[in-house]
Amino acid sequence: MDEQFLHYIWKYQKFDQTDLSLTDRRVLTVFNIGIHNHDSGPDFEEARIKIEDIQWAGHVEIHINSSDWNKHKHQKDPAYQNVVLHVVWNHDTEILIENTAIPTLELKEIVDLSVLKKYKSFKKESKQIPCANSVAQVQSMTITSMLNRTLVERLEQKGAQVLQMLIESGNDWEETTYRLFLLNFGFSVNKEAFQRLGQTLPFREIKKLLQNLQQTEAVLFGQSGFLREGSEGYQKALQKEHQYLAKKHSLKNPISIQEWKFGKMRPTNFPTVRLAQLAAILHNNPKLFSTLIETEDIKELKNKLAVDVSDYWQRHYDFSKERSRKGSKIGNQSFENIQINTIAPLLAAYSKYIGSQKYMDRAIQLLDSLMPEKNRVTKKWDSLKLYPANAFESQALIQLYQSYCQPKRCLSCNIGVAILNK
Repeated sequence: MDEQFLHYIWKYQKFDQTDLSLTDRRVLTVFNIGIHNHDSGPDFEEARIKIEDIQWAGHVEIHINSSDWNKHKHQKDPAYQNVVLHVVWNHDTEILIENTAIPTLELKEIVDLSVLKKYKSFKKESKQIPCANSVAQVQSMTITSMLNRTLVERLEQKGAQVLQMLIESGNDWEETTYRLFLLNFGFSVNKEAFQRLGQTLPFREIKKLLQNLQQTEAVLFGQSGFLREGSEGYQKALQKEHQYLAKKHSLKNPISIQEWKFGKMRPTNFPTVRLAQLAAILHNNPKLFSTLIETEDIKELKNKLAVDVSDYWQRHYDFSKERSRKGSKIGNQSFENIQINTIAPLLAAYSKYIGSQKYMDRAIQLLDSLMPEKNRVTKKWDSLKLYPANAFESQALIQLYQSYCQPKRCLSCNIGVAILNK
């Protein structure tokens, strides 16, 4: 038994309401269950009930045992002074407010046992998606409403992370965008190394050099640990440039080259190629935040980001290792990754920051226009014949799996509730 289940029982009134009475045998009538409160304070606010012939308006608090009221120290919290009904599974003691017993409804003898059995089967389910055997019975409208909800939740969570980065960067949006861009530019394999690079080479230092592409490459490759030993002409040139710039701008603590991963990776995704692409993007977009926020046309934005790397990196994928054909712009897949994991969260964060829905709407529209992601989580939904149509739905399904299925928060999920309500 847990309180989440009791919240569900109260919210959907899943108990026998025939001759409903309190523990002191007074007749109870429920007019309004109240508003489910997910923050601190009573569980349901602004409820309306009638005890015998007197109507009451106030809050409802829910516990497994009546004694949990005292264990949770509600008797010392003024927020609970207006509780008009205590709903419990087991009434094991009287609870007083100002020397008066709180009206208490005990559920254990009046709850439909089939509902309890269904819920326990959810909790015991060993599958990673607890409702895997039942989700096909759920109406598409219910699934769609849940995906709309989880997509907004995901954007709000990612936006909150960006706003935390903004605080850490001293409310500098360009610095924040630079760190966020680096964090996602290494994708999952080199994510941590790019994050470390952002720490050892802050935007306030690199922005002084962005007019010169070779200097931009020198500090990026130098602070990434790739220039400690120069074995050929261009590498030695960058090494010399980095030594000068590091001294001039007090750049310290380059990360170790061992932090970068090359294994099981196509040459076009090598971290050296990514660093060259990053240098070109920053060189051509010195005000990256403005570029990402203000450029609404996707084709125009791609033209701004899919820029040519320097001549050396058009012919190499690592120092001294030539490529078979010229080129190394970011590809479609990389650009879509940037849109999903950098631009959409940035728009959501900025929307919250300035209090305008406009940028959140743009984030949602952006995801709606992109192809769905294919990863281990979306494959789980594919096996249940829930195929995302676009990145909006793939992001929503990822959030659904991570925030509801894995922790088995079935009673907070529209889909889980629909199955239990059948």
